[in-house]
Amino acid sequence: MAAIDLADALARRKAAGEGSLLVYLMVDAARRRRLPAVARGLADAGVAGVELGVPFSDPIADGPVLQSAAAAALGHGTRWADLLEALDVVVEHLPAAVMTYANPVLRRGLARACGELRAHGGSALILPDVSLDESGPWEAAARRASLAVVQMASPATPIPRVARLASRSTGFLYLVARYGTTGTGQRPDLAALRDRVDAAHRARPALPVLVGFGVRGPPDVRRIRSAHADGAILGSAMEERLRRSPTATSVERFLGPLVRAAA
Repeated sequence: MAAIDLADALARRKAAGEGSLLVYLMVDAARRRRLPAVARGLADAGVAGVELGVPFSDPIADGPVLQSAAAAALGHGTRWADLLEALDVVVEHLPAAVMTYANPVLRRGLARACGELRAHGGSALILPDVSLDESGPWEAAARRASLAVVQMASPATPIPRVARLASRSTGFLYLVARYGTTGTGQRPDLAALRDRVDAAHRARPALPVLVGFGVRGPPDVRRIRSAHADGAILGSAMEERLRRSPTATSVERFLGPLVRAAA
């Protein structure tokens, strides 16, 4: 298990005035042999932590790149056991969260799934299709397993609700930068993004606020940091890189400039 939880890692960076970069990796049974090298590359690059994605057949937030990755992973026979194995590998190097839709967890059993994630070193759960109003049972099960539950806010989320989400979120608040799905798309409205980041900080000054969707390179990370966010989340661009060159050296070289932009 990682020496510290993701929440602790992010909080320490925030308290020190340092930004954080999280990286999303889709779990794929066909990549299990490559994962240790990728995890080393992530750690050597200086990323703050990893989000492990559970492949799902009907995603609502994933764009074309991650949809394709999920379809491939399912085609390779990826199962819940592969997620737990991936957690075992990743947490040897970095703290890890799990990002999944509700159905795979419910199929496993909420209490059982949360317990397994924690037993294999996971420290946070992110659920794009579970709203704040439905999250009570999830929060209770996660709390019993000592897992954080990360709430998500979108560009359409009213400012008062952003404050409510921040007040309930544990670990960090995931702020979606722009309308649409993950990957490429229009750049976020920085003024609107800053308003939501500031609202979250007013509600919970110590809670890190991280921004994802549409992060492609260092300029995107710098824009996110200029909106007062505590860090950025990289997904589709990382998946594209891994398809081309899944080595530790390639991963470190690609991520280094993004980590520096987040600092």
